[in-house]
Amino acid sequence: MASTNKSTFPIPSSLQDLEREPYNLLPYPAGFADDDEAARADSFDGLVTHLERGNRTLASGGMTLFEEAEEEQDGTCSDEGAFDPWMDEERVQAMYTLVRKSSSLAPSTRKRLISATCQAVQSLSTILGSSDTESSSEDQIEPTTNTGTQSSSATAVVSQSFRDALACHLYMLFSIMHFTESESKSSKALNVGTTTTGGGGGGRGKKISAKEQERRAEAAELATSRETCARAMLVAAQAMSGHTNRLWKRGVPDEDVVNLPCRIAYQMLEGATGVVARRACSGTEALGMIAATVNSADSLLSTVVAALVDLLCSYEHMAPLVAELCCMVNERPTNRLATELLREIGRMDMSGPAVEGTAAAGAGGKASGVRNVAPFLSELASRRPRLVLAQISLVLPHLDSEPYQLRSAIVATIGNILTKVGQADDEDGNSWDVDASSPSSEEDKEDESHDGNEGGRGTSSDADSHHMSNISKGRSALLDILTERVRDSSSFTR
Repeated sequence: MASTNKSTFPIPSSLQDLEREPYNLLPYPAGFADDDEAARADSFDGLVTHLERGNRTLASGGMTLFEEAEEEQDGTCSDEGAFDPWMDEERVQAMYTLVRKSSSLAPSTRKRLISATCQAVQSLSTILGSSDTESSSEDQIEPTTNTGTQSSSATAVVSQSFRDALACHLYMLFSIMHFTESESKSSKALNVGTTTTGGGGGGRGKKISAKEQERRAEAAELATSRETCARAMLVAAQAMSGHTNRLWKRGVPDEDVVNLPCRIAYQMLEGATGVVARRACSGTEALGMIAATVNSADSLLSTVVAALVDLLCSYEHMAPLVAELCCMVNERPTNRLATELLREIGRMDMSGPAVEGTAAAGAGGKASGVRNVAPFLSELASRRPRLVLAQISLVLPHLDSEPYQLRSAIVATIGNILTKVGQADDEDGNSWDVDASSPSSEEDKEDESHDGNEGGRGTSSDADSHHMSNISKGRSALLDILTERVRDSSSFTR
């Protein structure tokens, strides 16, 4: 099956760009009745009904809808639109109109729109996973007919029409979430759930006004919609991460598409200032989106690192969240995200004014940036001491920098490493790692066992002796650094 290389739905820079080439959508579809409020509401309701009907078709048809569309495009049928038969121009136009006007929709209509969009994204993600599983099963059951020729299902990539459908619905979901996050920030809806009333019951408490009840109902509805959208976006991010070779040609992802979950995740994490706010912002789902993207798209690593450093510099609550994220990504053979974050922090110029466009712009130029970045080092060291130990040289130059918060954080980091390593040595001998089940410690165990079993290359006692020698040298070096800090100019660091 051949497929076209050109996407009919490249990710636009803004929602309004959909009214330009190559999309050429209209603000409202033809025949949209807006004579009065009732007619306008009925027209919006009809557009949502059209989306729901298409979702039912998608659920029953599955991948065959896009395979048939691809065959028609390769055949002699005429091109009657820019989109395939399932994701036709009418459906895309309906989604654009509804998303564009989502803030002014009736609550019931908006709820149906969010539900229909999330359902479509989840269905497409499920279809991608199920088609990949079916292809693998067929490849195992059906033998190859020619010598040296693989089954077509083993290397089959989804059609371009499927990628366009996924990109379109992901972008519409991203736009809805973007509007929702902006609305929550402007209305400060996150603080509504933490407020308490004057009394418990029996008419003794302060009576809640009708306006307050309406405000709380809107906040609860907003929280529910945010959670629904976050779960759908996380499912899509994990599907794209787990089926990269099935979704993209030669396994090379479209960066604009796979970066959509990260773009909205950054906005979600900005409001995750505490336990309650994190739950309201779906902070755990946001971290999962970023982790899935990092695991599947190596080319986006530098972009993700730059965004995370900017968040670290801007928000004081981000340090434990970013440290938690570093523990969620793939750590084999190395934890590249944590390493690159430490490298970027090590490059920050703390001695002079910030240079616009660099990582130091958020830290070197103001004390708050340094104060927000510094706790990340000790947070990461408490979770992954072995990892930080291996990259500690990247941040040691900051011991000579002016901000005492950063110097103190490095001292605390070294202290965490020594403490955790000492505990691991005393308990189970897995030196330099607090978590005996972590990938790095398991690899070390395998390497030591392999070296010990190979004849002529050394015995187990030689390996243990060499290992203990390295431990002693590492501890001595770290203790020397701490000893030097006794003469630090800051009493807090001392």
